[in-house]
Amino acid sequence: MRATQPLPFRGRVVWLTSAQGGRRSGPPDTPADSDYAATAFVPPESVETGLASFILRVDDRTAWQSTARGDWLIVANERPHLAEPGSVIVITEGPQPVAYFHVDRIDHDD
Repeated sequence: MRATQPLPFRGRVVWLTSAQGGRRSGPPDTPADSDYAATAFVPPESVETGLASFILRVDDRTAWQSTARGDWLIVANERPHLAEPGSVIVITEGPQPVAYFHVDRIDHDD
């Protein structure tokens, strides 16, 4: 997905290694002008109860940890998908967790 829309969630992403059950190939190798689209949920929800499309814009695409921005693609930021500063959003590929996005702040349109 093209990196053009504003993404209000600011924080950092931590990719899981293959030994932790994450991606075997490491952080996604997306083009510099594209965002990483996946699915995600906010605990205590799970893959079964809270999975929704999520978009992630990572600052350092080769790092296992990086500052990043994110947002829900279709659902609103409300329960069961509510993310707030301090939330951890579990990024998945299918049912498999591949990263954790730690939300530090949310930019609101005022």
